[in-house]
Amino acid sequence: MRTVADAVRDIVENESFLRTGLAQGLLNLTQVARHIHPAVEARTAKSVRTGAIAMALSRLRADLPPIDGHGEIHLAERITVQRGLAVVTFPNTAEVKFALGRLDQLIRKQGRYLTLTEGIREVTVIVDQASLAAANSTIGAKPSRVARAIASLSVSLTEQNLATPGILYRLLQPLSLQGVNVAEVASTTREFHIYLDERDVILALEALYATFR
Repeated sequence: MRTVADAVRDIVENESFLRTGLAQGLLNLTQVARHIHPAVEARTAKSVRTGAIAMALSRLRADLPPIDGHGEIHLAERITVQRGLAVVTFPNTAEVKFALGRLDQLIRKQGRYLTLTEGIREVTVIVDQASLAAANSTIGAKPSRVARAIASLSVSLTEQNLATPGILYRLLQPLSLQGVNVAEVASTTREFHIYLDERDVILALEALYATFR
């Protein structure tokens, strides 16, 4: 008969998210124990207390080696938060491109927030919600998507960060482990902007700061 510890180890080793989250101390052991409880009972073929699973997780976490490529992150400055944004996506047409120039002049003149991302088929415009009506009227085209109550988490990276393999993955991974949905991302050489629902800001900040050992 398989032990609880053996069953827990098998489950964690076959779930990369669980293994990484435990190794980095990002997950609540009690919540993980509740999540894998049915799988543990199926593997052990007996009734198992959630507390016993949490204890096995705690012992397993202490034995997990550090994740390769996850060295220390040094931020150039604190993570900054911008609330009250809206994300609007339009088809990438010649008319939309022309209208974007007018929108850029209008928003910049008012000193308001504006981020533009152009893809092959779509253009995404991120503005503060006070500028949403102006953005829609200036561009004219029907948006394919509108997301309101969006916040931006802006992370400043150092030269050391730029040479670190998987640095952007490390910033996004803890958000995924915590169930935070990322609405959009944008970046420059040393700035990485993560756009998400305002309700997830505190959870996202806690998850990100937990990775900055």
